[in-house]
Amino acid sequence: MSTIKSFDDALDFYPADDAHSILTRLGRTVRVYWHGLRDGLAAAGAYNELIRRGVPHDQAMHKVFDDHFHA
Repeated sequence: MSTIKSFDDALDFYPADDAHSILTRLGRTVRVYWHGLRDGLAAAGAYNELIRRGVPHDQAMHKVFDDHFHA
């Protein structure tokens, strides 16, 4: 077990600043939103397909959430 000897040692878990940090964070944020939108649209399409086939709302909703959002 190591002993923290300075304030800087205590904060070493923060990411290092670099020149690309703003673009990197923006890219990651856009990617997260894009994946969320894509997953939401896929779930909505699956839900609508189940409803069209006559599956009741509650069953369709549970199936879609189980298939798309549970790991």
